[in-house]
Amino acid sequence: MKEELLSPSNLEEEIEKRLKNLQTTLMEKEKEINKKLDGHLRIAQRHGRSQFYHYTESSNPKGRYIPLKEKAFAYKLAQKDYDTEVIILIQKEIDTLQNYLKHTGGGRAITELYDSLCPARRALITPVTLTDDQYAANWQEVSWTGRPFSPDSPLLYTARGERVRSKSEVIIADTLFYHKIPYRYEFPLTLKRTDVDRCADAFGSTVTLHPDFLCLNTRTRAEFIWEHFGLMDDPAYSKNAAGKLRLYTENRILPGRNLIITMETQTEPLSTRTIDQTIEAFLK
Repeated sequence: MKEELLSPSNLEEEIEKRLKNLQTTLMEKEKEINKKLDGHLRIAQRHGRSQFYHYTESSNPKGRYIPLKEKAFAYKLAQKDYDTEVIILIQKEIDTLQNYLKHTGGGRAITELYDSLCPARRALITPVTLTDDQYAANWQEVSWTGRPFSPDSPLLYTARGERVRSKSEVIIADTLFYHKIPYRYEFPLTLKRTDVDRCADAFGSTVTLHPDFLCLNTRTRAEFIWEHFGLMDDPAYSKNAAGKLRLYTENRILPGRNLIITMETQTEPLSTRTIDQTIEAFLK
């Protein structure tokens, strides 16, 4: 299957939020603007100081000098001039966004064209925007070699038949599978070392990590690394986890942006509710 040429549009929700905000702001500004205040403000620089002038005719912008004691009047003129211009710009943006939604079906017109075709015709076509299932299938076709298991490692397998290292990883993997979230277990990730102070000799070199899961949000096409730290009450383990998180941060892999973090201790085990909420927040 060919690579996706055009990512799906996820603009409709953001545009609707923007429109609502613009419309509210427009109403406020139209209510606030001092329409009774005549004229405009001109600002001139004289000897490094600003001087304010009030003019009412564009043909004669020199206007009347506003003395310092009337500075409040200059503030009102400046605000009125700004509000007048910003109202025009807000209305223009509202019209543009509404026009976009109208003529693109909320950004869905291109994908809906392919969906509207009969199955026999769709089978002959590679759309510019792949369906979520097509994209996920492409994404899952990648092969890789994970870390080897030590001989004394427990035999733990996921619903997909993959061997993992802990019971919590089984639960996470099976929940991802249940929610139909594509993932890769221990997919290799090469990062740069950038911390000069901690490791001067290694600065600029690379290190390969094997994150617990690399997950795909098929709706947005965004990838998320999911690290589960399962022994956080072990000092050596937590120190290693902190080092890994620092390395991620140095490579602009950040929690909430493209990194998911879950943790547990013996007294605070990982809950399935936490996993479900995390999936809903980042991967749906």
